Amino acid sequence: MVRSAFGLLEMEVEGTPSSEIPSRHQTTLGQDLRWTVSRLAVTTSLLEFAATQDLPLEGKVDAIIHDEAVVYYASHFVRDGAEVWRDASIPNPLRAESFNIDGILIPWPSAASLPTIATDQEFRADLAAEGVPLDENGRVVLLIQGEVLHAFRMYGDSVSKVTIVGPDLAADRLGEDHRSLSERKVAVIGCGSLGSKVAVSLARSGVGNFLLVDDDVLLAGNFVRHDLDWRDIVTHKADGVARRVQLVNPTARTDVRRQRLGGQESSGNLEGLIEVISQCDLIVDATSSAEAFNYLCAAAETGRKAMIWAEIHGGGIGGLIARHRPGIEPGPALMRRVIENWCAEKGIVNERPERSYEDRNAGIPWVADDADVSVIAAHASRFAIDLLIPRSPSIFPRSAYFIGLAEGWLYSEPFHTEPVDVGLASQVVTEQNGLDAAEVAAERARVIEILGRSFGETPSTR
Repeated sequence: MVRSAFGLLEMEVEGTPSSEIPSRHQTTLGQDLRWTVSRLAVTTSLLEFAATQDLPLEGKVDAIIHDEAVVYYASHFVRDGAEVWRDASIPNPLRAESFNIDGILIPWPSAASLPTIATDQEFRADLAAEGVPLDENGRVVLLIQGEVLHAFRMYGDSVSKVTIVGPDLAADRLGEDHRSLSERKVAVIGCGSLGSKVAVSLARSGVGNFLLVDDDVLLAGNFVRHDLDWRDIVTHKADGVARRVQLVNPTARTDVRRQRLGGQESSGNLEGLIEVISQCDLIVDATSSAEAFNYLCAAAETGRKAMIWAEIHGGGIGGLIARHRPGIEPGPALMRRVIENWCAEKGIVNERPERSYEDRNAGIPWVADDADVSVIAAHASRFAIDLLIPRSPSIFPRSAYFIGLAEGWLYSEPFHTEPVDVGLASQVVTEQNGLDAAEVAAERARVIEILGRSFGETPSTR
């Protein structure tokens, strides 16, 4: 502070223009907005559109009311009753939560002073003098002066200036290799705590298309670890996750299926669902359900698509993440057997849960807090991004990892990680992992039986 004061005093010498002397310390955007209530969130799309206009345009401005501020954003503008611009960077779910207000965009002469806001009569008079008379209705007025945007809120007999908050012009926060993710489609099966976090993380990373599958409904008890909140209470989780995905990535497209793999669904619905899943670039199993896993193995092997699955151990002690890449790793069903044999060789039992760790229909839920689930979800998301880009070689030398979050079971301490070598698709899995020919045949027959149930035919065993 003393050094700063000395620097300012040192500049106050005779002959130095006052305009060259800093009047105050540099402040952050947060400091500047600390005491402002009305704010306009300006997007690049709005600035580019407004700068090209030479006539006033009527439209709509939406408002979101918070305890500390009212935030406005331009929604759309029309000319002669036809829409000429809509901000595609605004998520549709946000529009549903906002208040709709009349707005007008007015090109303002560069040499003209801004209208006075002392009274609404003076404000209207200044606008009328520039050929833009307004009626008595309240509205948000946007003036574009060259490349500079100004905003005013007319309400009742008062006019107030709205603080402009420009777009974030920072460099791309994602790497160049993430650009291709906008064309990828990911099927997330299970939109509970784990699946919701994976889906939102992938949306933030730039994934542009999602198939979201879950028949369950969000209840208040889910909030301890689910990515959704009270805005989605008693709605289907898949619908809520779709809205959340679009809120963080407005250009993302979502396909919602309120169905359960392995549940009481008609054979026709099940067949159609598996076919749609098999067409996605990546399948994510976040169900912790053995039956759902079996169906997804069928979808992955039929469509020759990559698959990731993740599980949380009961008590939040850790979790498992695994990936299958067609032609690189063995099929996911065989990988599961390899992982189980790996555990058996260490003298421990890897018991796959027969239900989701948060399934309320199964009695007392397993204990795992949000931090536990978030760690496993983050690792699964990194696996997914590595697959979708795709990186070659992969940054992950193994395709299955046990990740410890507490001491116990096979973990000697928190963050103890055990990679599992599942072999390669070209290798003889029976020799490397202790499976005899009968076990391999039984595994193959099980997958074939699943395919037959799902698609109404028996595939060739060749």
